[in-house]
Amino acid sequence: MAGRIAATAELCRAVDKALDALVVRIAAEAAEEGWTSGRMRDTSADYHDRLQQALVGPRRVADARLQAQAQR
Repeated sequence: MAGRIAATAELCRAVDKALDALVVRIAAEAAEEGWTSGRMRDTSADYHDRLQQALVGPRRVADARLQAQAQR
């Protein structure tokens, strides 16, 4: 079981890296067409969140969300 869990975790990391590359590439293409970050966010908040995660790293985004929740 430990081996399957480790293999699954590695697969998740690989998929995350691939998604990071994809959302950053799409954002670059959108920027070339004149799209702003705000327009991307207005079009899809989920995409914009994933882009932010790709740009700053998943831990920092998660940490920021936890801090924001703690301040509520």
